[in-house]
Amino acid sequence: MSFEDITLEEKQQALDDLRKVKTLFAERNWFPGTSGNLSIRVGEFQEDQFHFAVTASGKDKSVNTPQDFLFVDQNGQACETTTLKPSAETLIHCEIYRLTGCGAVFHVHTVYNNLISEWLGQTGVVKAQGIELIKAFNIWEENAEIAIPVIPNYANIPSIAAEVPGVLNPAVPGILLQNHGICAWGKNAFEAKRHLEAFEFIFEYLYRGLLLNNVPKR
Repeated sequence: MSFEDITLEEKQQALDDLRKVKTLFAERNWFPGTSGNLSIRVGEFQEDQFHFAVTASGKDKSVNTPQDFLFVDQNGQACETTTLKPSAETLIHCEIYRLTGCGAVFHVHTVYNNLISEWLGQTGVVKAQGIELIKAFNIWEENAEIAIPVIPNYANIPSIAAEVPGVLNPAVPGILLQNHGICAWGKNAFEAKRHLEAFEFIFEYLYRGLLLNNVPKR
């Protein structure tokens, strides 16, 4: 499907959904210093041809303007004539869409995901076990354990994107960039939001657990 074949209604719905999620996450301070990015796929998916709306680079995500988003193709190139640039990590979104066929990818920078990726991700994964929010990923086994992949935070974004195929686990819809942030995805904006919120709860849980382990028992 070409970009021109995607209906105006589909495009507008993606923009509306992105604006709502952006506003919510900004209120949580998940976009410090214009960091982070969001995207929602539009139209039919083909591994070699797909399109998505993505946040524009360098924008203050705590405010809403007509210049907040643009549409790009499977290579991260703008689909329409525009002066806007897609967010820096757009190529990572491209790889996640290509590998999963998902409907939305959300990337945020928080203190908790940075600290956990640095302190617990030295082996290439962050493990979490027995935490109720693991069920948000449709994993229902008792005392379930997940391993969240961790990728080095290369300065060159294509180098990060090149690592994604080797670590992506469809059962665990998130990848940590060490000392950088998390990319989480889902079949639509609602599911991607649910997954991201679950990851952030898990990171805070693990962080606070580390603190408690260092408190002497009385």
